[in-house]
Amino acid sequence: MKSFTYKKTETTSMKAIGILDTDRMTIDVDGDEKSLATLLSDFNGGEIEINIKTKCEEDLEEPAENETE
Repeated sequence: MKSFTYKKTETTSMKAIGILDTDRMTIDVDGDEKSLATLLSDFNGGEIEINIKTKCEEDLEEPAENETE
């Protein structure tokens, strides 16, 4: 069975990278504290999808060459 769909889709997105404080419901973006309630107010009453990703980096020592005798 064949299917046909004709639709128009509009997407509004926001990306904020920083440190989350769930106690205060804020996100610190490069020293600028932003309220999550204010950031999300544009999406109030709408159907949304939330994706959260964490990233942990650690600087490592450069590997040394193996010295053979």
